This record gives sequence, structure tokens and C-alpha cells, in this order.
Amino acid sequence: MIDFNLVGKKLTKYRKEFGLTQDEVAEHLYVTRQLVSKWEKGIGVPSIDCLLELCRLYQTSFEDILCLDESN
Repeated sequence: MIDFNLVGKKLTKYRKEFGLTQDEVAEHLYVTRQLVSKWEKGIGVPSIDCLLELCRLYQTSFEDILCLDESN
């Protein structure tokens, strides 16, 4: 099961590590800043298209972003 809060924390961590704002991530993904904010707050997770683009942007795997390899 995907923990939205963990995913949100991971997305926030990567965005800050790459020195990006929520606006910049949103522009790159062609979504709104509010949607990026919701993901980071754990209110939802990115669509598969956005998830794959985030993997490219942050140079990581979808398993990592979705915290699938982390034990609860």
C-alpha cells in the first residue's frame, strides 16, 4: 500500500535537493503549483505520466519516489 505522506515527504526532499520551487516543478510537468503542493502534503499522488517525468527530473526510480522499497 502506498503511504501518501511518505511520498509527499520524498517529493519535497528531492525538490529541495535539486533547488527547485513548486512553481518550477509544476511548469516542468505542465500542472499547477497547487497540485504539486497537494502531492507534497500527502493529499494525493502524481498520475503515472507525472510520476515518470518526476523520475526523470529527480534522476530516480518510481519505486523510490513511491517508497515501495521501504519497510513500514
